[in-house]
Amino acid sequence: MIISRIYIFNVLIFQKGPSDVGCNWLISSSAPDHVKVLLAFPRGERQAEVIGLACERLGWYVTEVRDTEEALDQFQARCHEIVIIDRRGRYCQQADEICRALNNIHHQASIIIAIVKKSFFTVSDQDKISTLQVLDNGYNRALIECSSTEIVMNELIGIYANEVQPKLQLAVAHSLYLAVHRCRDMVHVTNDRHFIQFANEVSEKLLGYKLEELLNKNLSEIVICENFTLMNQQLQKGREFHGNMNCKRKSDETIMISSRIIPFCAYGRRPTHYIYIYDTTYLLENVEVTSTSSSHLHPRGSSHSLRSFDIGSVGSDLQRRSSVAKLHNLPLEAPITKVISLLTTAMTDAVSPDVVAQIDKAIEILKTTELYEPYVREADEIFNDPVTSDLIGALISAPQYSRDSRRSSNDSSGRVSQVQRILHQQPLKTMSKSPRAPRDIEILLDGCFNWEFDIFRLELLSGRRPLYYLGMNLMNRYSVPARLNCDERTLQNWLTVIEVNYNVANSYHNSTHAADVLQATARFMESDRLKVLLDPLDEVAALVAAAAHDIDHPGKSSQFLCNAGNKLAILYNDLSVLESHHAALTFRLTLSDEDVNIFKNLDAETYKIVRYNVIDMILATEMTKHFEHLAKFVNVCSIRTEESQSEPFSDPVDSSVLLLPENVSLVKRMMIKCADVSNPTRPLTFCIEWTKRIAEEYFRQTDEEKKKKLPVVMPMFDRSTCSIPKSQIGFIDYIINDMMEAWNAFIDIPEMITYMKQNYEKWKEYNERGISTLQDVERLQQSAELQMPQST
Repeated sequence: MIISRIYIFNVLIFQKGPSDVGCNWLISSSAPDHVKVLLAFPRGERQAEVIGLACERLGWYVTEVRDTEEALDQFQARCHEIVIIDRRGRYCQQADEICRALNNIHHQASIIIAIVKKSFFTVSDQDKISTLQVLDNGYNRALIECSSTEIVMNELIGIYANEVQPKLQLAVAHSLYLAVHRCRDMVHVTNDRHFIQFANEVSEKLLGYKLEELLNKNLSEIVICENFTLMNQQLQKGREFHGNMNCKRKSDETIMISSRIIPFCAYGRRPTHYIYIYDTTYLLENVEVTSTSSSHLHPRGSSHSLRSFDIGSVGSDLQRRSSVAKLHNLPLEAPITKVISLLTTAMTDAVSPDVVAQIDKAIEILKTTELYEPYVREADEIFNDPVTSDLIGALISAPQYSRDSRRSSNDSSGRVSQVQRILHQQPLKTMSKSPRAPRDIEILLDGCFNWEFDIFRLELLSGRRPLYYLGMNLMNRYSVPARLNCDERTLQNWLTVIEVNYNVANSYHNSTHAADVLQATARFMESDRLKVLLDPLDEVAALVAAAAHDIDHPGKSSQFLCNAGNKLAILYNDLSVLESHHAALTFRLTLSDEDVNIFKNLDAETYKIVRYNVIDMILATEMTKHFEHLAKFVNVCSIRTEESQSEPFSDPVDSSVLLLPENVSLVKRMMIKCADVSNPTRPLTFCIEWTKRIAEEYFRQTDEEKKKKLPVVMPMFDRSTCSIPKSQIGFIDYIINDMMEAWNAFIDIPEMITYMKQNYEKWKEYNERGISTLQDVERLQQSAELQMPQST
């Protein structure tokens, strides 16, 4: 029975198919390196030293105590997995006292060991069994004293593998069973012939059958599926099945419930168990509400519909609740309809008119289609500063179609035919012959994972080809050629073509910015968290996306292109114009020539996965989706483990939730987003240089908008009047701070937050000093403190 319960959670938590998860997922191949050992020796002596050295060589954490009080304090503080007590000679009585005290504390997974003399098993009373004497006193086993560190190490490993680990697994299995038993969806587990092995508490509550009445009963006796043959065929092939099930209650009433059946394979190749998960959470709530006024339960879909009870309890809200009831009876449902249903029920039960009005307003908001579309609150102090208001508004607002637009061209259709010409240009061809860089560049690239990496020096040393040199370095470190099964020369060609298609005339959105984002992405992926979450193809896709994420950027915003009637805006229907162009052009150029196609040796399925991930990450850089991505990321990271609630130093994030494919994608989007706007989190000299460059681009856009009589997207970004410090203060306040704080909490790069806070204070200081225009910032850079290398 325990085994079946483990299977349930294996599927419920990790959401994997029958072949993806083994039944031994709780078992590690060897003892972990964080085992906590408590040594209770009345005085320091050789045996304690030997055990301590053995633990140290195993990488285990050792706490040594002398008496009962100290042992209790340390054990309660750290919950050691292994406790070793000196029970030799005159210490026997004190050892037994410590053992009894520890046994009075709840410790499901701890093993208490008695150190005994070599003669312990030979000179005891013949009528007594020595081992029983130890067990009767509360120990789990006895260990003979030994002066060999190697022998003690092997004994400890055996004790962990054979005694501690099974206890830990049993404790975990019990907690998992408890969770599924009390979860709010009905769950049945059957064998491969659909005979019931387990039913949780909700099953009894909804259907009326006790567990003992259901065990070893064929599920078809209480659950009817019209497409049973098709369902069974799908399940036997290891495929999940979704559909509506008619569940028969003990009172002969029938409930139609949306269900998901997951096959699970404990051994061999064919499924051995089927897990039926019924979407009954909200059905159960409705049943609970109505059961107080009726002696019979009539769930949704039964001959006695819940609708009648809803109508009787609503009164003046009859029409609204009737509509909701009709919605509930539809075979389609989404999370948002569930939320609206809950709020509607809450509004019915609410007594206060103010509460009713607030809930009603919440329902109206939830009925809108763009739940994450941001806007700036009118009461916010941001409106005290038009520069900040313009910047934030322009970044987060979706493009608005301009009827009086003028057509302009930014045609990149001829770029594909230029690939061979680019590759055969003599300077680039020479540069592409070898990935080996000049000595100065090699020395600089040795620190490519440092957050203080000087991308502007690389720009200068490389002759404004930083993406090529940094790209080759980082992609080789991440084994991109091997993972894509392409030769290194093809990767060199690809980086060359990608870099050439960045607009060198842009002050900000050029290949230096692409290289900077690539460097930040690579640095993020060095974190322990992302090493666990991302597989090799994820890392490859992230590097490719970072390198190409702004390719052929025109130095103007998507809103500008829409207002100007640009061909790209027309092509992409004013939706994610630039990001769609960057993603599409990346693949057009890559696939246009065998010498450039880094994906040419991938099988179709692998290429499809990589392509999806690259496109998904590039599209995530669109700032209009900023708050949507951030809100979803924070929501996922707020799902805490039970351990984190009791252990203050444990990892608070539920890793099982993070490993879900949709959440891994969410993490990758956040990664490239943070890399894309990481300028305010870099050292001050770099931050100011980036600020100067982006301000220049914004100024050029405003100049051109005025010249062409187009709507001015950011009117306060006029080069003669704009306050650059104020724009950065607002940018950090409203865009950067929360995102970077959340990202740092996730991957732990504290220097990123340190620089952000220092830069923020500096911008406030510069604002107070009257530094405002681009010329002011350029003069500031000439100071000894902020001297920057000038690119050529």
